[in-house]
Amino acid sequence: MLRFLLTILVLFATLTASIAADGNKFQKEWDAYLEKDKTSPPPSEAILAIGSSSMRMWGSITNDLAPLPVFNRAFGGSVTKDTVEAVPVLVIPYKPKVILYYCGDNDLGSAKTSPDVPVNGFKNFVTEVRKELPNVRFVYLSIKPSPKRTDSWPNAQKANAMIAELAAKDPFITFVDVGTVLLDDNGVPIPELFKDDKLHMQPAGYERWTKMVKPALEKVWAEANAKKK
Repeated sequence: MLRFLLTILVLFATLTASIAADGNKFQKEWDAYLEKDKTSPPPSEAILAIGSSSMRMWGSITNDLAPLPVFNRAFGGSVTKDTVEAVPVLVIPYKPKVILYYCGDNDLGSAKTSPDVPVNGFKNFVTEVRKELPNVRFVYLSIKPSPKRTDSWPNAQKANAMIAELAAKDPFITFVDVGTVLLDDNGVPIPELFKDDKLHMQPAGYERWTKMVKPALEKVWAEANAKKK
């Protein structure tokens, strides 16, 4: 009996140590952003871009969307619940007026995942942000198609439709379709717009995103800075 108890205690201690060691798998990436802020702080009350790798890898975003004051705090591999956890660290301290959001692609990495998952994840993100920043505006970039995830595209379309419906009822949420511009006339992702991994985009893909995103973001930014009468 004593040996059994000792075995249980050892297993518990090992598990506890493992959890403590692992922590948040994005912590190093978050810490790198915070360290960068010490020497090159982003503007306060600006436009925060956040989400998963398709947003993080938009390396030309600052130039593409200039002169809008956009800065990027996206982190690769994230799903929508991870953006919720990032709110106290990568959102609230910056006090953004507008949040440019792309996430949900990884939530639907499996065709078996319900479209409700990324939709509810985004809703939770909005709820958490509004607890501290009730007047912030959200620009939601639709979940994109890709050659790698054609099986998940039907559910992505359903999720996009649900977010578009949500945005239609909420004046502080703007939905931007950045998926259609990546498809050919037959509704198939254009291979040349994607990297060899068939998931992430080439610069040509981001050029198409820019044409869709910039006008919408300019409009939202103007609304966010309009003086109340």
